[in-house]
Amino acid sequence: MRPRASAFIATSLDGFIARPDGSIDWLDDAQALIPEGEDCGYLEFMASIDVIVMGRHTFEKVLTFDPWPYGTTAVYVMSRTPVPIPVALANTVHNHPGSAASLVALLGQQGFQHLYVDG
Repeated sequence: MRPRASAFIATSLDGFIARPDGSIDWLDDAQALIPEGEDCGYLEFMASIDVIVMGRHTFEKVLTFDPWPYGTTAVYVMSRTPVPIPVALANTVHNHPGSAASLVALLGQQGFQHLYVDG
């Protein structure tokens, strides 16, 4: 069975996710405007997914977050070259060098039903 794919992305009013240099510092300023305790539906969304797919650059950015935001949820990093995965994440983070179609097929074969495409 083919899993369903969804995204949960903050975008600027002009439609960008990150600055040209990859920075998402604008998101911190936007986050400061949201009332305390409001998560804009993120926790409900995360409870609905069972695997996360992202590219190498997004993975490298997420590695700078403390703590790791995805807990024990499986993460597949799409990269043609091997991605260094920290030892602490070796059980949940995996590199996939193939196409998006081959990854979706693999995830379906493994029983995943709802993937989050991040970044």
